[in-house]
Amino acid sequence: MSSPTASNYVLGQSDHEYERLMFQARILRPYTEKFFRAAGLAPGMRVLDVGSGMGDVALLAADIVGPCGRVLGIDRDADAL
Repeated sequence: MSSPTASNYVLGQSDHEYERLMFQARILRPYTEKFFRAAGLAPGMRVLDVGSGMGDVALLAADIVGPCGRVLGIDRDADAL
């Protein structure tokens, strides 16, 4: 299987798409946080965020795990990171 290129990535890689993702993350943040806490995410944990996009979810996870925890976010789109 070949890896997707920017030209065939269905959601796109443009400034408009990045802005949409950030807006979406702001709206969904309370629900995402509630889900993470219900799943047991807690201070001191280590988190891997695969497909981080703009990093909003990784930053939320970092808020939850605090300074004693660690979050690593990766994404194939270097511009988004």
